[in-house]
Amino acid sequence: MAAKTKKRREVKKLTISVVGTGRVGLPLAIFLADLGHEVWGFDTDQNKVNIVSKGQMPFMEEGAPDLLKKYINKSLFVTTDFQNIKKSNVIILTLGTPVDENMNPSLVQIDRAMESIKPNLRKGQLLILRSTVSPGTTEYVKSLLKEAGFRVGVNFYLAFCPERIAEGKSLTELATLPQIVGGVEKNSTQKAADFFKTLGIQVNSADSISAELAKLFTNMYRYINFAIANEFMILAGNYHRDVYKVVDLVNKNYKRGGLALPGLTGGPCLFKDGFFLISDVPFADLIATSWKINESIPLFLIKKVRERTKLEGKKAVILGLSFKAEIDDTRESLSFKVKKALERERAKVFLHDPYVPGYQNDLDQTLKGADLIFLATNHKYYNSLDINKIKKLVSKNCIICDVWNVFKTNRIIFTIKSLQSHWEKGAQDGLGDIF
Repeated sequence: MAAKTKKRREVKKLTISVVGTGRVGLPLAIFLADLGHEVWGFDTDQNKVNIVSKGQMPFMEEGAPDLLKKYINKSLFVTTDFQNIKKSNVIILTLGTPVDENMNPSLVQIDRAMESIKPNLRKGQLLILRSTVSPGTTEYVKSLLKEAGFRVGVNFYLAFCPERIAEGKSLTELATLPQIVGGVEKNSTQKAADFFKTLGIQVNSADSISAELAKLFTNMYRYINFAIANEFMILAGNYHRDVYKVVDLVNKNYKRGGLALPGLTGGPCLFKDGFFLISDVPFADLIATSWKINESIPLFLIKKVRERTKLEGKKAVILGLSFKAEIDDTRESLSFKVKKALERERAKVFLHDPYVPGYQNDLDQTLKGADLIFLATNHKYYNSLDINKIKKLVSKNCIICDVWNVFKTNRIIFTIKSLQSHWEKGAQDGLGDIF
């Protein structure tokens, strides 16, 4: 890896602007600075700029804290002053692209960003959109540039080049994953492809709409797979069978396997990206149904818990608040849907997450007297839970909901008593129904 980095730094030094210093933009800015470029990060949030300027990461990202301290205020600068965009060779927009209250794509953040940067653009620059967007958004930005007096493909260049990294692993994956590049015309495609090639990244070229679709298809393929896994969990339960065992039977040593395991499926991208595809399509049942399945799983599981015990007045502990394991990002996490459902049942809800600020409280104290433990996020931290210790802390009839199979019982809802018996026998059955 070190040899590759040395080779990359032999290329011409560029000045690069990254607009947005969030979970996509800041790791990208650090990555580019580590390759030897001068990088400017822009944000409208002065508080965030102040934190980053002090060399402090505002969120978890593997390998980022040390590199940020190394480059901040030397080759990496963060500011709210967009004038510095004028001297940049490449401008990269890493903005949120939300949906509105009717689940239609909203371009409000792109509109605001373009209003901020347009006065500081100059001829010859390359503008890259890196956010997940609805098809045609890059062409929309082209029209904004035309209004500003630029001829895209002649004296200005525009491409959509989506990020494809796993949150928390950005710095590793930016260097290793192939980059999709989609220009609004061939000159822009070539300019963007040449830029990423200088970073030592493999490039797969296309047009902007194909690139936009590729990003959405990637996310939806995963989301639909998770929906299938969650529906299979329900179907297996209807037959009183172990979904984990069935999935293992399908996948084990079988080249056409690949079934996913069930779990809570959330996050800012998977939750909303399907609506970028179906907002104007009348035959979108598969994506819409996947959304309904994944979003309904928390309520389905609470219903199954409620069939075993009344929740009113009971102490319920939710373990894990981020939308996936080993990160601190709670955006669109289904853990909070679980919380609301339990509160509607009049349960007393307590929250814990080893990574999310404000919820890193003492786990033993949080679990003390619990009548329900709901494992919402499969952090590795919870894999080491001591069942004998838990049994002493919780109520004698405590119920556990473990959709991630953290306790390796192959059961989703069970009592602390049956879990203790299961571990003592070393058995894989005898716990009763999966729910």
